[in-house]
Amino acid sequence: MRFRIALATALAVTVTPALFLTLFTTTPAGSAGSAGSAQQAAIAPFRATSRPVELNLNLMSYAQAEKVSRLVTYAQAVELQKEEGYLRYVSFMNSLAEVTYLKAVSQTHLQQATARAATPPTTPAPQVQPAALPAPAVGGSDATSTNTADWACIRQHESGGNYSEGGGGAYQFEFGTWSSLTGLPAPAQDYPPSVQDAAALKLYAERGFEPWTTRYVCGI
Repeated sequence: MRFRIALATALAVTVTPALFLTLFTTTPAGSAGSAGSAQQAAIAPFRATSRPVELNLNLMSYAQAEKVSRLVTYAQAVELQKEEGYLRYVSFMNSLAEVTYLKAVSQTHLQQATARAATPPTTPAPQVQPAALPAPAVGGSDATSTNTADWACIRQHESGGNYSEGGGGAYQFEFGTWSSLTGLPAPAQDYPPSVQDAAALKLYAERGFEPWTTRYVCGI
């Protein structure tokens, strides 16, 4: 009896460690293999369809950022300098244009003053005095007075006896004839009857009644 108990105890002591050793050496391996197989089976579909993702993470260094900042600052400074230079140029051109304009105005005033100083004062034109005509005599002949029947007939048929009649007054003097007789610048109708009568007597002294075609009507 004691021998059986001792044998059973010895078997238990021998077999138990062997069982533990077997469990600890085979179970993890089997578990790891099962887990690895399951993980590979889960990843396998994605391996066939997915593509590798490339990330470009080229970050700018501090030196490069500082260089870019300096370039931007320099460009701004150059632009500001150009703007200031342009404004100075515009201001200069405006000033130059104003000075040129003032010089031109001053030169024009000087030329006008010089021209006025060089031009002699104008004198009024002498008034034309009518030529001395013989005064018609009261009564008498056709050569000395227009108060005759012959002259009255001439005046009546030339102008109706109207000394203001256009075209040459009472005796209808042509302007060339009137100007040569009297030296006056205006037509005969602009002058009083005494001047027209004196011009008629002067023309009669030169040519008689020939200049008047109405003499035939008057029977002269």
